[in-house]
Amino acid sequence: MGTVRRLARGNHRNLIPFIVTAVVAIAVTLIWQSGLDTADRLASVGSFVLGAATLLAALRSRGSFTAVPLGEQAAALREAVREQWRAEERIRRVQDPAPIPVRWAVPEPAAGVQDHWANVRRAGGPGIAALDLAGRLDEITTVFRRVPSRRLVVLGEAGSGKSVLLIRLLLDLIETGQAEEPVPVLLSLTTWSPDRQSFPDWLAERLAAGYPALSAGHRGFGTAAAALVAGDRILPVLDGLDELPTAAQATALLALNAALPQPAGFVLAARTEPYRAAVSAGDVLTGAAVVRLQPLTATDLAAYLPLTARPAGAAPATRWDPVLRRLTAGPGDEPARLVAGVLSSPLMTSLARAAYSDTGADPAELFDFRSPGDLEEHLLDQAVPVAYSGDPRPAGEWLTWLAGHLPADIAWWRLTTALPRPLLGATGALIGAVTLAATAWFVGGGPLAAAGTGVLGGAATALVVLHQPMVPTGARLGIRRTRGLWIRGRTGAPTAGVLGWLAGGTALAVALWFTAGPLAALAGCGAIAAARALDVWLDVPADVGAAGPDELLRSDRRTALSRAVLRGGILGATAAALISVPAGLAVATAAAVTSVLFTAWGRFTIARCWLALRGHLPWRLMPFLSDAHRRGLLRQSGGTYQFRHARLRERLLSHQHAESS
Repeated sequence: MGTVRRLARGNHRNLIPFIVTAVVAIAVTLIWQSGLDTADRLASVGSFVLGAATLLAALRSRGSFTAVPLGEQAAALREAVREQWRAEERIRRVQDPAPIPVRWAVPEPAAGVQDHWANVRRAGGPGIAALDLAGRLDEITTVFRRVPSRRLVVLGEAGSGKSVLLIRLLLDLIETGQAEEPVPVLLSLTTWSPDRQSFPDWLAERLAAGYPALSAGHRGFGTAAAALVAGDRILPVLDGLDELPTAAQATALLALNAALPQPAGFVLAARTEPYRAAVSAGDVLTGAAVVRLQPLTATDLAAYLPLTARPAGAAPATRWDPVLRRLTAGPGDEPARLVAGVLSSPLMTSLARAAYSDTGADPAELFDFRSPGDLEEHLLDQAVPVAYSGDPRPAGEWLTWLAGHLPADIAWWRLTTALPRPLLGATGALIGAVTLAATAWFVGGGPLAAAGTGVLGGAATALVVLHQPMVPTGARLGIRRTRGLWIRGRTGAPTAGVLGWLAGGTALAVALWFTAGPLAALAGCGAIAAARALDVWLDVPADVGAAGPDELLRSDRRTALSRAVLRGGILGATAAALISVPAGLAVATAAAVTSVLFTAWGRFTIARCWLALRGHLPWRLMPFLSDAHRRGLLRQSGGTYQFRHARLRERLLSHQHAESS
């Protein structure tokens, strides 16, 4: 197994003595120079800051090493994977009433996509016979166990049933496997950069992100996930190779060969032609058998579609029977040949099932279309109305807007990209100007100072809102370095957010200097440093492939509110102790409001409200997306949603373009 990077830990804990030392030094200096009255006020500030440091220490303790044996971790992971994909299979209605009869065959050797059979069978020497790996969906586990190398590549066109097959294989392996066997985990390769990250490292990160219990510390490998990967306790089931950039696909195959020496197994699914091109540019996957999904036949359709419709009359006949008789009658019926060709795709068959078996419509109208493209568009057009049958909401309009204004990954934190930039900037400027002008007034600066502060504060706030990168955050401490982040952003250069900190901190220090003297300004600088330390600790970019979208939003909201309370509390308490209570309340309010505004959740709230007012999206967007996932129109990929079928998104886009023109 490839070497897994050991994760550095403990950097955050090392900051605590410096934070506490700085706070105590400032307090001692001011107490030495001041009377008892000032000392009392500073003691209250110091106790608040020390309380914040205690909170940091408590949060840091989450990163302690786990004592749970790896065997128990693997067993818990096995159960979590089973429950996750059972639920997904229910949403896809794979077993309702029976799976689509997906079949596959071994491609011809001339296809050039498979390694030597001697490597697949782990039997050296020439003349090794090929394995008979052809089969049906209910035989996938038997076929996989027939491959000595435990390496299998599944090829097929878009909509050919690859995802359904992977889910069924994963669940069957869990149901029939032994406790000591590797745990199959289905992951999308779309987040992997094979030129920058080794496969074992990426796999460990994906496991820890998708199954948070595995992020617990491990003394040998940093996390329990990395230990499971290093111990060959994971069977990667990989999808989405063809969704990587073209150049990265060949690099990924080479990286997999380098990272997974025998006997490690895996399963990989991809579209046929992109995989063939990647093999030509890179290499075959060592020891991997290759199967290719086959089109559905008229016999397959006759065995499946009648089971999905209710019987008509006393005889066990359905609306599909006349259609199926025509499909199997002979090759001379051109409309029947067209319909059979379109329904040879499991995707189109599932859409036809939803459009006719689940409704009272007559499937005989399928023969009215004169081209495969027209029929496919008709079936795609039925997907949303059928899914929302009886629902008065304009779900189709909302989904069409999402398809046209967001990328393939529907990420809630990117919703602000759909807002006009002047609107976003004006909103930030208004909030910043009002809060900071009020702060300047209560600090005692007078009307002119308040007006100037409002103008400058509004400009600075607009700059941050427009240019600060938006990444969901979470208080998941102990997983990244903090050194250098005090003055640099996560991208390595000073960001708008950091510049905002410098501007706001300078303004507060200047105000304290002129209203309460240099020692008060020094105390204010200490409070600002402590608040910035909290920012460095809490501003941990969340892994967008981790929990689901709702969990990611709740995490970001929780972190945003925590930062608002801590920033506002520290800076407000400082101003209240050194100037006045009204000034402290004004500073606390300004710090809290701008803190929320500078988070992904804060900006998402602005975007959601604006788009709901315009009628583009519902007010309760996240429940709507979750409901669309439950209805089978969207799929969940980590912290984002995607349209379940790229063809559906493309069709919705075509509607929007037609309306625009």
